[in-house]
Amino acid sequence: MPDRILIVDDDLGVATLCERLLKLADYDVESAHRPHDALRMLQARRFDLMLLDIRLPDMNGFELLQLARERDPELAIVIITGHGTVDTAVEALQHGAEGLVLKPFESGDKLVQSVRDALSKSRQASEAARSRALRPLFEVSQLLLAEVDMARLQNLIVTLVQGRFGASCAALYIVEGETLRMVASKGFPADFPQKALVGPNAGLPGRAAAWSLPLWVTIEMPGDPSLLRDLQLARLNSALCAPLTRRGQPIGVIVVGKSVEGGTFREGDLELLTILAGQAAAALENARLYAELREYVRRIEESQQQLVQAEKLAALGRLVGSIAHEVNNPLQAIQNCLHLAAHTGLPEDKRSAYHQLASEEVERLIQTVRQMLDFYRPGTIDFLPADLNVLLDEVLALASKQLQDHRIEVTRNYDPSLPAVPVVRNSVKQVFLNLLLNAGEVMPGGGCLTVQTGLSHDGQRGMAQVSFTDTGPGIPVEDQVKLFEPFFTTKERGTGLGLAVSYTIIEAHRGWIGVNSTPGAGATFTVYLPLEREPK
Repeated sequence: MPDRILIVDDDLGVATLCERLLKLADYDVESAHRPHDALRMLQARRFDLMLLDIRLPDMNGFELLQLARERDPELAIVIITGHGTVDTAVEALQHGAEGLVLKPFESGDKLVQSVRDALSKSRQASEAARSRALRPLFEVSQLLLAEVDMARLQNLIVTLVQGRFGASCAALYIVEGETLRMVASKGFPADFPQKALVGPNAGLPGRAAAWSLPLWVTIEMPGDPSLLRDLQLARLNSALCAPLTRRGQPIGVIVVGKSVEGGTFREGDLELLTILAGQAAAALENARLYAELREYVRRIEESQQQLVQAEKLAALGRLVGSIAHEVNNPLQAIQNCLHLAAHTGLPEDKRSAYHQLASEEVERLIQTVRQMLDFYRPGTIDFLPADLNVLLDEVLALASKQLQDHRIEVTRNYDPSLPAVPVVRNSVKQVFLNLLLNAGEVMPGGGCLTVQTGLSHDGQRGMAQVSFTDTGPGIPVEDQVKLFEPFFTTKERGTGLGLAVSYTIIEAHRGWIGVNSTPGAGATFTVYLPLEREPK
């Protein structure tokens, strides 16, 4: 966007000449021939530089310079005069002018160069001023982070932003789904909407939230009609809007506005508001976490004893119900077989078959009870460093016959740099074996099984991970959340304890087992084990 220049000279010929020369230099140029016309133009639009004659009707150039600077302190000014004396030059500098050009011009190049130099000098001064303005931001940050009450913090943000920018109004919006809700404001009209939509075609705050970008709009360049309506509704001449983000997602929006009497914002103001928005977002997140922690502690303190007792009763009920369910079925089958075998008229082969069936049910019952004991009474054994790649090879050797019978093709993707992990070898091998056999059983017609090892992180902890990926039918979404519950099974004759016991073992290692499955596209079970043993 080219720099905007306002020429103020009552000599029509001089003004026209300057306008032509500066337009040829790619500047956006307008002219005024009377001081009051110039003031109205400065009020309506933002200019970067004013080319100002000293001798003007109604007031002199230095008076106009002072009024213009009051409206826009960053406006660069070059004095043009036909009365070029040392005193004039000194007076121009005293009034803050960035340059002086004598009439008649020696050349058009001299005028253009004077304008360029003045704009450069003005920008350097503006940058220095912005640097000085950034220093109080540390104090603002301290004030925001010290406040942990959410309602007071929201009002503090609005108050600080309004005061910092000398704005006529300011507001804080919070994202709620697809809308924004105004939670704190100062100076906005009573009829200004308290809610706004989030979207690229919405108003000013909605667009800032949708794009996660700061926005700057003035009445003379609104961008589109919806932004113009926002300004008109709030009776503003200029507005800035900056999103508040947490982990890359918008959580709110800050809006500040200046009325027609308050002038207009500058580009540097947008940068400053963006910084303040980041500080406000951090403070809001801090207050949210503090509130959550306080509420959590309160709930714990109020209900700790009740929860402990309830959990004891619930665990006892689950244990009794599970044992009754799992033991009753094989006992009933055994009773039926023995009753049938007791018939005297029954052929010997039939009697033998019933005895054999009863014996099988007894074995299944013994296995169920053993698994229940493993689940409810896990032992404490020393943890020793072990190479997980080696453990996997041992388990694959043990399961090779079953995998071959099921026509399972095994692919091993081991990380050779995986360090030794402190584990209970036999327990972890039991987990790996269970996951391998489960994968084989879901692919009775054959398939592929990929066993992979590698490294990951859980916060500050380094983790070893072992993944088992099959090409079976996958796991229904509704079943995935129940896989590790005791006695839940999708197998016709399964006990539902294999995965539960496995999870308990890995949990005792301070790790966990995760599952990722898309129905119809196989499943991946991943075991996570910490690289270092943590104290209990």
